[in-house]
Amino acid sequence: MTYGIATRAELLAQGLAATTIDDRCRRGVYTRMLPRTYCLGVPSGLARCAAVVAWIPSARMSHRTAAWLHMMLPEPTVFEATIPRAVHRATPKWLKLYRRDLPPTAIDEIMGIPTTTDARTLLDCAAVMPDADAGAVVDSQLHRAVSGTEALMLAHSGEVGAPALRRQLRIAAIHSASEPERLFARALAERHLRVLPNHPVGQYICDFVDERSRTIIEIDGRAFHSEPATFRNDRRRQNHLTLAGWMVLRYAAADVYTALDACADEVAAVVRRRRRSRPV
Repeated sequence: MTYGIATRAELLAQGLAATTIDDRCRRGVYTRMLPRTYCLGVPSGLARCAAVVAWIPSARMSHRTAAWLHMMLPEPTVFEATIPRAVHRATPKWLKLYRRDLPPTAIDEIMGIPTTTDARTLLDCAAVMPDADAGAVVDSQLHRAVSGTEALMLAHSGEVGAPALRRQLRIAAIHSASEPERLFARALAERHLRVLPNHPVGQYICDFVDERSRTIIEIDGRAFHSEPATFRNDRRRQNHLTLAGWMVLRYAAADVYTALDACADEVAAVVRRRRRSRPV
């Protein structure tokens, strides 16, 4: 029994009568998870995964469930698994199955539960998640749990989800220091504008730097920048950079959340105009 999961055949092999199994289900001692598959305690997320594999031994946990097992996402409410194309099963509301034949290189195991590899999981998430949510997963996992080489290979594999992953990799923001900066970097990349994140200019580290146009973009969070000493240092810093020939554009983190497109459009217009006006 794994994570409190047992099949009917396993329970019968232990000497339990079929009527005993049915009676315990009626009394709530056992929970029927899937056909002929039971949980002998309180069903947990891991128990649900184990129940799927006990029911369909060829199943591999995938998509957002695999992302949870890989610690990329919180525990899902609907569990997802991939089964071979030749297998057909009707499922309860808490389970979604995808039918495809996974190559051996796409299969991993976490805590005894067969699952897709972290790279394959990233591909699957890009295929089924909203763009913003998939982008957050890509940004947090690329070059951490998943190598860029693996991700690129899958993004050009022609498989389901490859175009979505390719788009996510094109605008990925993997070096951002904060969530507003991550969103801003993605918005600029969507406008085909690549700037350097957390880049030094003289003695200062700036949020975003475009060296060709000599433009600096700063994203200010109220909690950090409202301290008196920080406020004074920000002014000294901005004066120093401006006198050195840099344009400094500053945006409040709150505006990034509420008016991201307007802020990114303004930056893109300024940077491109300054690039045209400066000699290469």
